[in-house]
Amino acid sequence: MSKSVPTPTKTPLKGRKILIVEDEATIALNLAKTIERAGGIVIGPVASVAAAHAAMADHRLDGALLDIRLRSETSFPLADVLAALGVPFVFVSGLSSALMPYTHRDRPRFDKPYKADDVITALASLLPKAS
Repeated sequence: MSKSVPTPTKTPLKGRKILIVEDEATIALNLAKTIERAGGIVIGPVASVAAAHAAMADHRLDGALLDIRLRSETSFPLADVLAALGVPFVFVSGLSSALMPYTHRDRPRFDKPYKADDVITALASLLPKAS
């Protein structure tokens, strides 16, 4: 009888603090589970720019996943702050790319519906290598 060898768990976000900014609870929870499976530490999820700023005040972030349209606001002001701080992020949204501000047009963006694992792979590729 042969023993099955467990395959190593892929943890591209191991120990990294990742902020989730998403106003749809089901999507936010799915992203949170995916980040945890990838070894990341979930910050949030939060559903507004103000809540994201509060989370940022309490945690040193390694990365973020941003829904663009959050009820009555967009996450673009938050994206500006993250970019200025050098925190990598990925947009996850159904918003047309034609509406993206010029400063963020080259950022990774996944249209809903998307595969959460693809989002994690894109985010992990932006993070500096662990030292």
